Amino acid sequence: MFEAVLHLCREVGLVGLGHVSLDGSKFKANASKHKAMSYVRMGEVKKKLEAEIGDLKEQARRLLDEAERVDQEEDGRYGKGKRGDELPAELERRESRLRRIREAMAILQERARAAAAEKAKEAEA
Repeated sequence: MFEAVLHLCREVGLVGLGHVSLDGSKFKANASKHKAMSYVRMGEVKKKLEAEIGDLKEQARRLLDEAERVDQEEDGRYGKGKRGDELPAELERRESRLRRIREAMAILQERARAAAAEKAKEAEA
């Protein structure tokens, strides 16, 4: 049985066989008797895993098809290579973006000053 396990491990690339010796020593191991499988059980698990892999491949294929469809739709709507959420041309560059932000802040500050002045006039009256 040990020899069969070693051959199986070599076949799946888990071990390289050089020189193997047995002397009957016992070592504590982390192997689980619940994870050990018979040849028949390995076949059952193999079929189950192959079915799951097939399902996952089909799901991935559907997702990729949907992504391709959406990409083509967006290309038609926004132009090739664009998503539709790009910044307007005047905000694309940092300098123009910063200038626009400063302008907007100045407008907001002026409005706040005007509102405060109006409030002060109302309070005096």
